[in-house]
Amino acid sequence: MKLLFSILALSLCLPITRDDIYDDSWALVIGINDYQNIQGLDYAVKDAESVEKMLVDLFGFDKKNVTVLKDREATKLNIIQEFSNITRKAKSTDRVLIFFAGHGETESLPGGGELGYLMPVDGNKEDLYVSSVSMNELRTISQRSDAKHILCLVDACYGGVAAAGGSRGLVTSSSDDPHYIKKITQYKSRQVISAGGRDELVVEKPEWGHSAFTKNLLQGLNNELADANNDGIISAE
Repeated sequence: MKLLFSILALSLCLPITRDDIYDDSWALVIGINDYQNIQGLDYAVKDAESVEKMLVDLFGFDKKNVTVLKDREATKLNIIQEFSNITRKAKSTDRVLIFFAGHGETESLPGGGELGYLMPVDGNKEDLYVSSVSMNELRTISQRSDAKHILCLVDACYGGVAAAGGSRGLVTSSSDDPHYIKKITQYKSRQVISAGGRDELVVEKPEWGHSAFTKNLLQGLNNELADANNDGIISAE
């Protein structure tokens, strides 16, 4: 039985199964090609469809618990509403995965620093705060949820603090402790993994049929290529 949770762990031959960690699984999967106000993308919708298939076929997500928003469905209001719906449904023994494929933007703040946004289909660069989904908004919704683990996979580039907690470091597994996974999955976690930071480009190519981020995500999880040391566990690092 394979597992996907907030530290991206796959249990291949460890004495632990998904049912030992979670009672239920929820996902919101978003892909936007046809933007209303900015340049469109070619493969974001396909990225979302492939991730949805992987979650259902490989990681045991019930299809009825996976909400998919594509193109015109992926408005700011719908994204926030569905994220809130899923995180409210999730219980303290459940996991939630959010996948977003689309444009990201960054706003420089007058007092210093910057804030990252995910661009919905109706997003407008000229008024990011009003028209787009702030990463701070996703952080707030995540913190209001009872869910044990929430993982956001963001196939977009943006600046600003995206993490849902105060830690900047990634937790790594300890090869000296065979009970590491069982221990660490007892606690709540909120984590974001993104394709890149401000002024970095998300590359997509016809020969891949995906962006670079999703191409490698799918390869790493579908084929277990991300399990570099063959210990049966894939961590975020």
